[in-house]
Amino acid sequence: MLYLKMEFIKQYILIFTFIFISALVCYGQVPANKKAKKHYEYGVSFFTDGDYKGAMENFTIAESIDKDHAGIKYYLGACYCELKNYSKALVFLEDAKLKGCTIRELDFYLGRANHLTHNFEQAIPYYTAFQQQLKGSEKNRVQELDNLIRNCHNGIKLIAMPLEIKVQNLGPTVNSKFPDYNPVISADESILYFTSRRDNSTGQMLHEDFHYYEDIYYSKKDTTWSPAEGVGSKINTESHDACIGLSADGQQMLIYKATSNGGDLFISNLEGKSWSSPKNLGPNINSPFWESSGSLSSDHKVLFFTSNKSGGVGGTDIYMTRMQDNGEYSTPQLLGPQVNTPDDELSPFIHADGKTLYFSSRSYNSMGGFDIFSVEIDLETGEILSNPENIGYPINTADDDVYFTWSADNSRAYFSSVREGGSGEKDIYMLERSVALAPVIVWKGRVIDELTLKPIDAKIEISDNSTQKSVGKFLPNKSSGKYIIALPTGRNYNIAVESENYSFYSKNLDVSGLNRYEEIDEDIYLKPLKKGTVIVLRNIFFNVNDASLRPESEIELTRVYNFLLKHPNIKLEVSGHSDSDGNRGYNMELSKKRAATVAEYLIKKGIRADRLISNGYGPNKPIVPNDSPKNKQLNRRTELMIIE
Repeated sequence: MLYLKMEFIKQYILIFTFIFISALVCYGQVPANKKAKKHYEYGVSFFTDGDYKGAMENFTIAESIDKDHAGIKYYLGACYCELKNYSKALVFLEDAKLKGCTIRELDFYLGRANHLTHNFEQAIPYYTAFQQQLKGSEKNRVQELDNLIRNCHNGIKLIAMPLEIKVQNLGPTVNSKFPDYNPVISADESILYFTSRRDNSTGQMLHEDFHYYEDIYYSKKDTTWSPAEGVGSKINTESHDACIGLSADGQQMLIYKATSNGGDLFISNLEGKSWSSPKNLGPNINSPFWESSGSLSSDHKVLFFTSNKSGGVGGTDIYMTRMQDNGEYSTPQLLGPQVNTPDDELSPFIHADGKTLYFSSRSYNSMGGFDIFSVEIDLETGEILSNPENIGYPINTADDDVYFTWSADNSRAYFSSVREGGSGEKDIYMLERSVALAPVIVWKGRVIDELTLKPIDAKIEISDNSTQKSVGKFLPNKSSGKYIIALPTGRNYNIAVESENYSFYSKNLDVSGLNRYEEIDEDIYLKPLKKGTVIVLRNIFFNVNDASLRPESEIELTRVYNFLLKHPNIKLEVSGHSDSDGNRGYNMELSKKRAATVAEYLIKKGIRADRLISNGYGPNKPIVPNDSPKNKQLNRRTELMIIE
C-alpha cells in the first residue's frame, strides 16, 4: 500500500531508533512507583514495536505519577518526535537532558527535533555529539549523520532566501481527522482528488498500522470546496487504493494498488460521471518490484513513474515511457544522473508547459528528507536539459516534501503536510506564490449541439501546423461535454473537433509568440450535417497577396479530403472571403483564386470535380464588423458550405 510503503522514506530515522531497551539498563532505574513502573514498561514495549500512540498513552500516565523521571521525559519526547510534533518533543527532550538522561539516542532526537523545527544551528551540535558516540561498526549510521549535518547546512542557506508564498489549509470539507494526502487537480483546478484513510473507507477495516485502508476521494470547487466524497466502488476496494496522478483534462486517473508484486500502477477513465474499473498498466511499467508514483503529460502521451526495480541507480528511480500507436507503453527509459541518484527519487510531476519536470529527492542540496527539485526536460528524447534546482523554502522544509501538484499557471501547488492547526495527521494544503511564469494555454469549455445545446460525444485532435505532427487526441466528457486542454505556448496549433453526423469544427490557435499563461473559455457548437451547413476552415493559409497554399495548410486540407471520402454524397461550395481593406475588385479576384486553389487541391487528391464548386465573395459576406484587426482576421477565411 502506498501510505505504508512511504514509511521507507523515514528509514533514516528508524535506523536510529533501534533502541535495545531494558528499563534497568537504559536509565539505571525504573520509576519507583509500582503503577508508574507498569505503564513505563508497557510504554517501552509499545515504543519498541513502533506503536508510538500506544507508547505515549502509557508514558503520559507514568509521567503524571512521576514527573521528574528522566527516562519518562526522554520517551515522551521521542514519541512526540516520531509522531511529528517536534515543538512539543523539544520540551520533553530538553527536560530529559536537564534531568541527566544519558542514553545516547537523546542527542539524536534533540538534533532531529531542532532540525525539523528549522533550528539548524542548534541541531548540528547534537547530531555531532551523537555521531561521536557511535561505534566503528556503525558506519552506515555515521554516514547518515553526515547527511543530516549536510542537510542542516543546506537549510541555513535556503532559509536565508525565503520565497514569498501563502499557505492555506483546504479546510474541513476536504480534510478530516484522519490522514489525507496525495492531492491531484485538473488543469482548471475545478476538481481535486486525494487519498484518505478515514473511517468511512470501503470495508471500514483497520490495517495493522492502526489506520483504515486507503480510499480515493474527490471535492469540486465553485467558490469553495465541496464536501469530499468517495469515487465509487469500481475504484475503491477493501484493500489499498491511492490516487497518484490525474491527466490535465481530468479524464484519466493514475492509481496505485497493493498487489502480489508489492504495488502496481493502474489507470482509470472517466466515463461520463463515473470512473471505469482500473486497468493494470502492464508489464512494461509494472514489475515484481514496487511502482509507487506517476505523472501523465498533458497530451497523455508520456508517463513518468518511479520503481525500485533492478537496473536503476538508487533505491527508487524515475523512468519515462511513451504511448505507442498500438496503445501500449514503450520500454521505460531511466532518466539521467541530473535526476536519478544513488539515493531515492519519488513523485515525478510533469508540468503542463511540457518541459518542466518536478520530483522529490533526498540527494542534492536537500534541507532534510525529501525536497522538491525541478529540471527542464525534452519530452521527445528524455534528455535532461538543466541541472536540478531546489525550488526553495518554505515550499521545501526540513521534513519530507513529496507529492506536490502544480497549477497550470505555476502559481499554486497542492500538497499534504503535518502542520500545527491541522485537522488530522496529514492535511491537504494549497500554497500561492505571486511570481510565476508558465507559458501555457488552458483551453476549456463544452462541446454541444448547436440546436439542442446538449453535450455531444466528440473527439478533439490537435496538431502543430509548423511541424505537421500530431500533438494529441482528447475526448470531452461524454456526460457534460466538458473539455480542458493544457498546451505549451510557442506553437501554432491546428484544432479540429469532430463527432458522428456533425460537421467538423476548425480552430487555429496561434500562440507562437506568447510567453505567458492564458485561459480561453470557449463552448463549441457543432452543426448537424445538412444542406446549408457552413464550415469555416481556420487552418488554410495562403502566401501574402497570392493564391498559393502554404505548407501549414496540409493538415486541414487532408481533413477536408477525408471528410468528403467519409460522406460520398455530399457536395460542397468552397468560398473565399476577405476583409474590407484594400481594393474591392482586387479582393474579389483574389478570394476567387484562393477558393479555386482549394478545390483544385481536392480534385487532384481524387475528389470528383462535380462534387465541388468554388466562389469568391471578397468583403461582401463579413461574419463580424471590420472594425478591429481581430475581426478583420476572422473575416479573412475559407469556407465550405454543404449544397447537396
